[in-house]
Formats: sequence, C-alpha cells, structure tokens
Amino acid sequence: MYESNKKIIWLMTLSALIIISVIIIFLPVKKALVFSDLRSNNLLSYLSVEKEQVFQLEYIHSIHRSAVVDTYKVLPDNRIQQTALQYEDMAIGMPSNALFKGEKFVEKDGKYFIENMNRIFPSINLGTSQVVVSHKIILSNQVYKLDDYIQPGSLVKFEVKNLTLLQLMRGVKMNGKRSKD
Repeated sequence: MYESNKKIIWLMTLSALIIISVIIIFLPVKKALVFSDLRSNNLLSYLSVEKEQVFQLEYIHSIHRSAVVDTYKVLPDNRIQQTALQYEDMAIGMPSNALFKGEKFVEKDGKYFIENMNRIFPSINLGTSQVVVSHKIILSNQVYKLDDYIQPGSLVKFEVKNLTLLQLMRGVKMNGKRSKD
C-alpha cells in the first residue's frame, strides 16, 4: 500500500507540473511591438515595450527620396496612437497641412511637422522597401533597422500584443540583439 501511495503522489506531482508548465507557456508575459508576416500572420520579430511608451518609424519616402518620421505611442489597451509626423518635402503622398481637429502644422528649419495627432490604430500594415532599404524603428534611443530582422520587400503588420513564452521563443527579439542571420 505504501508503494501505491508513492505512485499516486508521484502522478499528482507530475500532473501538477505539466498543468503549471502549460499555463506558463500560454500565459501572456510580455508586452511587445510585434512584426508579423501580413499574409501568413507568422511572428517575424518583436521589440519589448511598455504602455505609454513612444517609438518612431523612420523611412525614406519612395517618391521624393527624403526622410519621413512617424511618431507613435503605445496605448494601455495595446492600440497604437500616431502623435506626430515629420517630413521634408510637400510633394505627392505627403500632407500640405494638418487634417484633423486639434492637429497643428508647423514648418521649422526646412522641415514640416504635424503635431498633436490623435490617430488611433489597432495595427499598421507596412511594405518594406527592396529598392531603398531604409525602414527603422527608434525605441528608447535605440535604432533597429528592420532589414536586419525582416526580409526587404516583405509585407508586414505591426501591432502591440501581449506575448506568451511560446510566442517569445518563436520570434526574433530585436532589442535582444539577435538578427535574421
């Protein structure tokens, strides 16, 4: 009977460990700015973020070949708020003034700014360039070149998600210095 009790205790302990492991693997543990393949929805890479954290997307405009910087903020509900836009040419594809109530258009030092933006997105779709490879994410004063982690010419969706340990193991952590190589 003593051996029978030992087996029951061992099986209960093993079962508890398996249940706890499964819960830990599938429990969201990290808020991240996630980059996924737009077609397959496969996780490509991610950056750890905090709520209310500000980040920027910088790129070279495909037509007039000048820098554009979009500024975003992570909202508590994981949506993304665009707060500002900076650009150098008022040509095709760029606004010539603020578009919505509360926004402010400013020209300073040869650059154009739209400030006080309150445009909210659940996610943002992005086509990375094959010709002028220039997309960068700027987060906490660190610059992450997307082509170091994502194949140029990819269609990606970026959004803020709470990732599980399993998802963290599948993607490439950009602010962990790992690259696609």
